Amino acid sequence: MFMVAFEIASLKLRVSKSSLSFARIIHVYVSMALLLLMLFFAVTGITLNHPNWFSQSDQEPVREQAVIPSYLQPFDTQDPQWRLAAGHWLKSEWAMDIATADIAEDEISLVNKGPGTYRSVTLDLLDGKAYVETLDYGAVAVLNDLHKGRNTGIAWAWVLDLSAVLIVLFSLTGAYLLLPQTKRLKKSLLYMVLVSSSCGLVYVYFVP
Repeated sequence: MFMVAFEIASLKLRVSKSSLSFARIIHVYVSMALLLLMLFFAVTGITLNHPNWFSQSDQEPVREQAVIPSYLQPFDTQDPQWRLAAGHWLKSEWAMDIATADIAEDEISLVNKGPGTYRSVTLDLLDGKAYVETLDYGAVAVLNDLHKGRNTGIAWAWVLDLSAVLIVLFSLTGAYLLLPQTKRLKKSLLYMVLVSSSCGLVYVYFVP
């Protein structure tokens, strides 16, 4: 691996000035566009790697009860109009979507998971009450879930995909800018080989 890297570095690569200028523009502007996102991923990488430092897993859920409105009585879960009215009530009270509900004869249950949050709503149709349980794991949990794309929806998934593509572009243009600089290229390849090899050795010998 070392020999291949230095053989590549010893080649006299001819790169056009126009392509270098274009790569430099892309590298600079992409790096600035991604600055805050890369800092975000770096910081949340640490918080994810040390969950015990910020864990709020022992936090007690907030429990509440509410009376189901009279305009939803009598309960008829099979009636489309009733479901529409119940859906509006659930959306306005707890931002829950009845389309995701598990509907039984005498009970309706819904669960909503967001970044760092959990909420369940159970409508007991026998006693006419709603039982709500809410958990908020804190700001760090929100950031960690955003990092992983967990319970964040399709729009945030696109943000993560686009960020990954731009990070690849940023990395490749940075490497491309080094091609005509033989001395710096040799040093950079040496560092790349050393770091990559070290990571590989850690994986082989220390990762369970």
